[in-house]
Amino acid sequence: MTGNLIIPRVRVTWGDINLSAYNGKGDFPQGRPLVYDVEVDLQDSAQGPTARMKWDPTGPGFSVYEQLVSDQNYMQSIIYIEFFYLRGKRIKFAFVWSGQSINYGNDMSVTVMMVSELAGLINWNVRNSAQAFDEKKGGTFLDSINRGIKQFGVPPSLVKYNEVAKKDLEKAKLTANYSGGNDQTFGAFVSSTVEQNGNAAFASNIDEASVIVFPPYSWDKGVVVEDGSKIPFATSPKPEVRYGYFLGPSIINSIQRTSEWKPPQQTNKKTPATQTKPQKKPTGKAESAQQTQAQKSAGKTSAPLGPTGGRTNPGVINKENKDGPEKQLLQNEEKSATLSFQTMLTPVLVGIKPYDILYIPSFKGDFIEDWQVTSVSYDQSDGNVSVSVNAGRKAGTSDPMVASQADKFKALAKSLNLVGPNATLDAWDSYAWGLQSA
Repeated sequence: MTGNLIIPRVRVTWGDINLSAYNGKGDFPQGRPLVYDVEVDLQDSAQGPTARMKWDPTGPGFSVYEQLVSDQNYMQSIIYIEFFYLRGKRIKFAFVWSGQSINYGNDMSVTVMMVSELAGLINWNVRNSAQAFDEKKGGTFLDSINRGIKQFGVPPSLVKYNEVAKKDLEKAKLTANYSGGNDQTFGAFVSSTVEQNGNAAFASNIDEASVIVFPPYSWDKGVVVEDGSKIPFATSPKPEVRYGYFLGPSIINSIQRTSEWKPPQQTNKKTPATQTKPQKKPTGKAESAQQTQAQKSAGKTSAPLGPTGGRTNPGVINKENKDGPEKQLLQNEEKSATLSFQTMLTPVLVGIKPYDILYIPSFKGDFIEDWQVTSVSYDQSDGNVSVSVNAGRKAGTSDPMVASQADKFKALAKSLNLVGPNATLDAWDSYAWGLQSA
């Protein structure tokens, strides 16, 4: 009788070569791993996906590497990195070679760096994407993005939308779009355009390169969070869908929560440039020393209070975009409190990605926190695969950001006996480690 250890697996392929179990030519032993210490980093909107891995530094191993980087066919091939469990979920990333770091001496090491295809598709060519629409009718923000896709010559399927974001972009209108200046890359064009309507662009390379447009999570206009544990066997998550995951025993080692007040015009987002944000009107009530000082300087003067029109970029002339300023505020507020944790990659967490939702229920089951994932790092090291996650939410409130979805997951936690009078550690083990039958 034989069996396999229940451990997370990593598979790296470069073209037709399996780097995790070598199947190519040469003196390197067949079936032996050529790469190790594989790491993938995903960010919500600050940068595109990146990866790195160590290469076998022995003579036969390095000889294989030299052959691959000297072959134009392999240099143009996709490097796939897959994290998975046998009879469990998987997540598969598509990368291209971007560089290397080599150490000589007593400490011999070869590190290979990778980036998504998006680095060339959306951030390489600069174009003048000036757009003007009929002043009376205007054009939707979706029209503007579709026009930009044609102007930059990128595949129409490159941009995908969360369902709520697409509805908003089909409704909001503008008369001109010079966002980011006349000369810009496609990545800057998409990011700055969707930001005017309060959305964010997520550079994804899950299965293939794409740009996903997400609205603020707390912009509850029909938002749906799917159960992350129900992603089908051997299938990557859909990058445009939000999935929910419970955090609790058998999953986490520890969780760190941080709340830090920042001046209103200091953004919580990690972006290269900070644009002017819309501003809430003074309410007359102050809950902190900073707010007290803000109220003192908010009186009437010859200059109107707040940015004109609530636009984050003067290159966009809005026609009907009344939801944009509120959504822009929500995007910033959802990062005012932060959460971070690192743990072993249990089967249920395979596939977790930015814009997914973490739910932390109380043991009684009468309270649940919701956090939106902002970055994820999958890291293979010394035979173990760990996952590091950062998330954010609104600070200063105990209410869920989206009550309807929080209630749904609170009921699900009770039905699984994760919380409440019937809660058991066995139930958490089953949730964290449950694998599907082959």
